[in-house]
Amino acid sequence: AQPGLRYSYDMLGEGARTDADALRYLRSYQNAIAVIAGSPAGGKGPEASDGISIKLSALFPRYEDAQRERVFAELLPRVWTLIERAAPAHLNLTIDAEEVDRLELSLELFDALAARIAQVYPLWRGFGLAVQTYQTRALAVVDEVARIARQHKLRFMLRLVKGAYWDGEAKRAQELGLPAYPVFTRKPHTDVAYLACVQAPLGHPEPIYTHFATP
Repeated sequence: AQPGLRYSYDMLGEGARTDADALRYLRSYQNAIAVIAGSPAGGKGPEASDGISIKLSALFPRYEDAQRERVFAELLPRVWTLIERAAPAHLNLTIDAEEVDRLELSLELFDALAARIAQVYPLWRGFGLAVQTYQTRALAVVDEVARIARQHKLRFMLRLVKGAYWDGEAKRAQELGLPAYPVFTRKPHTDVAYLACVQAPLGHPEPIYTHFATP
């Protein structure tokens, strides 16, 4: 009813614990992409169409660095089936953020998918990544996304959000006896980090289209 509004449908699936759960979420993502592509707001390009966020941990219940080989052998093909639906429809498909101990793995997977996208869908501008700016490495992540985009001659959609797992991140750091927290522990610092991450992608206007989640 509001033709000027666009939406990102975020289906998190954080409760996936078995492969059956993961396959169920995969089917849900596939169906959602088909519905979005067929809606009046679909097909107008990723910036002007509704989009979808997917959770890697919803598509593979053992999404962790210890299972890296299985992640690339089993999870990557599942994500690619979603890309095969989103790219021809010119939709935004964003990989949602995970806990900080999965960050490097997420970036490796993102890079591997980008390399394949560059070969098969080089003109697609809708592949994206959500970045949690309460992580102390958030600025470095923004720069890494820009680097990957330039390397593969692609344009990505970058979503900035403050973060969603603060309690868990802080507790895990305490349990492991880490010398520092991987997230900012004071709200003013998180606010400043968010503003800094807003400024950073503006310095990469060609490889990054930025959108902002509500703080």
